[in-house]
Amino acid sequence: MKAIRGAIAALALWLWPPGVRAQEFYAGKPVTILIPSAPGGGIDAYSRLLSRHLGRHIPGNPSVRVENMPGAGGMRALNFMVGKAPQDGTQILNVNSGNLIQELLGEPGLDISVGQLAWIGDLAQSNPVDVTWPHSQIKTIDDAKKMVTRVGSTGVGSSPSQIAWAFNALVGTKYQVILGYTGAGEYDLAIQRGELDGRNVTSLTSYLATVPEDIRPKLNYIAQLGVKKDPTVPAHVPLLIDLVKGDPKKEAAARLLALSFASINRPFAVSPKVPPERLSILRRAFDETMKDPLFLDDAKRMQADILPSTGEQVTSVVKEALAFPPDVVDLLKDALRQPTP
Repeated sequence: MKAIRGAIAALALWLWPPGVRAQEFYAGKPVTILIPSAPGGGIDAYSRLLSRHLGRHIPGNPSVRVENMPGAGGMRALNFMVGKAPQDGTQILNVNSGNLIQELLGEPGLDISVGQLAWIGDLAQSNPVDVTWPHSQIKTIDDAKKMVTRVGSTGVGSSPSQIAWAFNALVGTKYQVILGYTGAGEYDLAIQRGELDGRNVTSLTSYLATVPEDIRPKLNYIAQLGVKKDPTVPAHVPLLIDLVKGDPKKEAAARLLALSFASINRPFAVSPKVPPERLSILRRAFDETMKDPLFLDDAKRMQADILPSTGEQVTSVVKEALAFPPDVVDLLKDALRQPTP
């Protein structure tokens, strides 16, 4: 009799519409957010922030844990998620936004196109901003075209290097990229010692929180990268897109660069094999979390910028970026390449 009742219950569950079955799926199942970097840093902090609040908005209120999986510029975690990880919607990846530019540049290692991922949403959009300190002679973009501006970077494939070289190629600035720093902390110490003029910062609000109060009003804002101006950046700071106006090919390359580096910043996705009704649940949970007062208070305590995009909006950005014609992509490839001595 028990077997018959169990079979009837299973049949009844199966006969429910997919959306109803999906509502029950997450009850009692832990959800994992994969972090494509080591503990510490922005990607890790934003992932942990989301993990503390997302579960309240998923039907069944599952626990949400995090797992760090650094390696290969985020490609290791991405390949794991679409390969060996469960494909049922319990594995969410904070996608390294650099994976989009890696695909555009034809770099090997991705097991799937970024355009095939099922996007849930993006926690923050922020324009990278070129900033110099008061001791620097570089106060404006015109100064940066006339004089060498020293900036630091970890390596040739990191965004501070690539953005600086792109400005040189597209605008005619004279950024000198000094390689070999370990990260933001070392950049800032080198700036304070006078070894560097400034740096490219991915979130101005977060950066200013680390700058001494007496220095903040004296900083120089050179330029910003984005498809539109960032409300957290002073209004007079020019966009790269505006600086290349009149040259259609450079305008297209500047937009592609902005889409790749500024329009998605902290994006989350699941494997394309996840059932559509579960993707809908995760998207709705993400959107609700973005309006949750507890989440917003937590973000404020962390001094984390929250400028969210929906999963549909992220999908649109990625599709546009991957649809640019080869001649524009080739121009951008040349612009991002380390210049020969």
